[in-house]
Amino acid sequence: MPRISEAVKADHALITDAYHAISSAEPEDRHSLKNKFIWTLDRYLRVEDLVVTPALEQHLTKHGHQRRQRLSDDFESAGLSREREINSKLRHMQHFDPAQESFNSSLHAIWVDLEPHVLEEERSDLHRLEDNISETESTELSNKYNRIKDMLQKPYGKDGAPDARILTAILEMPREDLIVKLGLTE
Repeated sequence: MPRISEAVKADHALITDAYHAISSAEPEDRHSLKNKFIWTLDRYLRVEDLVVTPALEQHLTKHGHQRRQRLSDDFESAGLSREREINSKLRHMQHFDPAQESFNSSLHAIWVDLEPHVLEEERSDLHRLEDNISETESTELSNKYNRIKDMLQKPYGKDGAPDARILTAILEMPREDLIVKLGLTE
């Protein structure tokens, strides 16, 4: 059975691939990639917020460790969480035509903040988490992670993404409402 670090790294790879696909595509070819990138990243942020972040906070702080801050100082000075700030940037980017320069700027702004997070999480946080939990706990977290991810993905098929209207509704949905809609309890 896969461990939680493997599940998260698999999503990191999906996000990285989606970013490189959209950033290297010709502007006229980006329309079909836009929703896929936004959905892949937003789905990851939602699942990470519901599964990985609580596990890291519970298990790392219990052993005297702290997660390192990895994203721009403007998040912290504005008092926004990483997930809320990136979600805000995704909502902002969604309003641009992929052929516009403002779309490129928004895409780059997201990646500048996301790439260091991915690297730090893979190099440090996930290793420390795995060191502080049993293989069974890791597998249970991985199963929960994948179950929630599948619940979010199910209506859109294996590789599908919501249309722009539904994607906007999901991006704007508060965390608490998502938990209720998914039937989860904290």
